[in-house]
Amino acid sequence: MDIYKSTNMKKYFLISFMLLLVACTKDELSKTNPFILLQTGDQFTNNGAYVPIGGKIKFGISAIGDGAAITNLTIKRITNNEEVIEEDLGMYVKEEELDKIFTFNKGSSEKEIWEFSIMNLHRDTASVRTVVYKGDGSAYGPINYYPSITIAYQSSKSFPRYLDLNTGKAYNKQTIAGKEGTIDLVGYYYLCSGKSSPTLSCPGYKTARIYHPEISNWAVQNTVLYDYKTADENLITAEDFDKSQNDSLMISSFIPDKTSSTCKFSSTGKIIPFKTDKNKYGLIKVIRADESETGSIELAIKIQK
Repeated sequence: MDIYKSTNMKKYFLISFMLLLVACTKDELSKTNPFILLQTGDQFTNNGAYVPIGGKIKFGISAIGDGAAITNLTIKRITNNEEVIEEDLGMYVKEEELDKIFTFNKGSSEKEIWEFSIMNLHRDTASVRTVVYKGDGSAYGPINYYPSITIAYQSSKSFPRYLDLNTGKAYNKQTIAGKEGTIDLVGYYYLCSGKSSPTLSCPGYKTARIYHPEISNWAVQNTVLYDYKTADENLITAEDFDKSQNDSLMISSFIPDKTSSTCKFSSTGKIIPFKTDKNKYGLIKVIRADESETGSIELAIKIQK
């Protein structure tokens, strides 16, 4: 049975739950009982809501681990045709309550079941579900288009090397001060198992900090998820990219369970779907990718406004 609680009642239920645990005996507490609920209210997508294709879906979750750290949060989108893991987040929330907000876009299915599950340090779990139906019409949104941006690899001094995907602005070591928290993309070149690999990455990915060690000192290190399956299998053509005028292709082409924060083999002609940690979908077309660490990579980018 689905669990739904008003946002205003959230703390009441969590406090009541903790008081109940205090009253238990030691034997009764040998198995922990984590707890998760969905927040409701005008700012969230509530159970049974109708949302048009492409429309924004917003969920708020609150959870406790019952005295054991919460170590994982998983979000699944379940339809008649498939079950897709939208988020699979490792974490370590030890004592405080976990509160997070997530936004997605409505798919084309008539009915979507969204399941939110947590696991604590003792591997005990709790989950909650909600249902979203397809509304009338569509709500695909506008995009920003940056037709040509060149980013330097690790040993190049000819171009900027840090890119803000939202604005299309690129920075070098002399101009990046104060802008570190806006950067989503960096590039580098290396041989992967002997194979040439122009690579797109992000500040939050550990290997990116090897090739661009200065990033380790940034207070904010953003992450991006690249859909490597779509890129590797060439599921989107350059013509598809060029024709896209709204965010429909960006939303529909991104495969969330086949992603990484780095995209190897980003060679000339590749089309790469991505999602930023601000939950914006986009597409990258690789116009040119040099095959030397002193070179650069030229990109065309489309991203949700």
